[in-house]
Amino acid sequence: MKKSFIITTLMIALSVLAGCGSSASNGNKDHLDRIREAGKITVATEGAWSPFTYHDETTNELIGFDVEVAAEIAKRIGVEAEFAEGDFDGGLTGVSQGTFDMMANGVDVTDDRQQTFDFSDPYAYDHAVVVALADNTDIRSFDDLEGRTTANSVGSTYAQMGEEHGATVVNVPTLGETMELVENGTADATINANTSVQDYLNTTGDTAVAVVAVDEETTSYAIPLKKGEDNDTLRAEINKAIADMKADGTLSAISVKYFGSDITQE
Repeated sequence: MKKSFIITTLMIALSVLAGCGSSASNGNKDHLDRIREAGKITVATEGAWSPFTYHDETTNELIGFDVEVAAEIAKRIGVEAEFAEGDFDGGLTGVSQGTFDMMANGVDVTDDRQQTFDFSDPYAYDHAVVVALADNTDIRSFDDLEGRTTANSVGSTYAQMGEEHGATVVNVPTLGETMELVENGTADATINANTSVQDYLNTTGDTAVAVVAVDEETTSYAIPLKKGEDNDTLRAEINKAIADMKADGTLSAISVKYFGSDITQE
């Protein structure tokens, strides 16, 4: 009986200690907990890349595909989206340093970026294209960019693609300015998202430039988060929101609103 009593007492003591350890663990709040406490999630975005993230010409309101997607994700997490506008490279740096909670700006998933960020599931798909003067006869492929000048945002995948194909990249913050540089001969070409280029051509009616090459590889857009287990639950919630938005048609509707087609299906 004494032996049984000692064993029982020891088991109770271990149980109490385990319970205390669990309480301490629960007291350590992760990133999602802190976001919900604050009631907002900070979202880095350029605000100058139509139709993903840009300003309405009449109201100056920040709008766009990525803006609405991020706002809807925030809503489904139970918080407000607070947008912080800046250049593309600065947005990524801010996320990696914890200045911003996430970024929504057509950020495509690459092997290099996966070393620095934990990405959500993809929410849209695209193709990179080369744009040059419509009447040019020298640039008809990505390989033709070698020794030439391309205009792109620093830190973007498109700038990296230009460099990989032997081009010198000129930093340009907006798509409109990019096209101007190509048209006036300051840059020979630009690499950009097909969706953005088509939107630009349809909106402006510009016929001086044209798509001269299309990358066959599909680009996947996703939400980058600072790498680490602190963001595990946040990434899971963002993935759930994206999945639910796909299932109930919200994501498709936002895509059709800004692109005239559904780019949310691979």
